[in-house]
Amino acid sequence: MSTLLWMISFLLHGISILAIYLLLKDRQNAGGNKQTEKILKETLEEIQRENRTLQNLLVEEKQPDKKPFNNEKVKPESLKPQIENKENDAQSEMEWPDIEIPQSAAYQDEVETSLEAKVLQLHTNGETIDDIAKKLNCGKTEAEIIIKMYQKKS
Repeated sequence: MSTLLWMISFLLHGISILAIYLLLKDRQNAGGNKQTEKILKETLEEIQRENRTLQNLLVEEKQPDKKPFNNEKVKPESLKPQIENKENDAQSEMEWPDIEIPQSAAYQDEVETSLEAKVLQLHTNGETIDDIAKKLNCGKTEAEIIIKMYQKKS
């Protein structure tokens, strides 16, 4: 009879120790989740502040209107081949009109480096996130996210 009571006692102690261990582990995970939630909340608030600042700047500063590039309209008839009749009418020759293409600034290609590439280049040069954000006129959080995403890929 006492052996049975001892076995029940050990069994209850084992179950209680397991329950305490599981509760402790669950509490530690909850603390980690709260930290993650806090960091994400702070990041979101900072992004919202930067968005409000950007919206205010856009409202205050009027962007100059960009004029669309006006090409002279070319009539489709002028692009059709003109057929000249020769003396014998046996042969006809096709001629295309000479079309001059103006060489203006509007036709020049421009290559612009992406914001991500600029941020990563400055970061590899040893610049701080604050300096990168100031130089590129972007938010600190945006620069930080770009750097973190690149580091995750690597």
